[in-house]
Amino acid sequence: MATKSSAFQKMHLDEIEQRAWIFYNLKRSKEYARKRIMENLRWEFESSPSPLLEKRVDEIINHVYKK
Repeated sequence: MATKSSAFQKMHLDEIEQRAWIFYNLKRSKEYARKRIMENLRWEFESSPSPLLEKRVDEIINHVYKK
């Protein structure tokens, strides 16, 4: 069974991927998608995301935009 922390993290990573797909389907650039997703994370957490989360955002966006 997943811990609450890992479930919470998975929820955020899934949301990031969903947002990346939305921007991809709207034909927005990869740079635009990253900017908007990072802005959303800053608003949600009221601070800059951790470097680890930033790296995961980049990985997710690169995966989505490879298609």
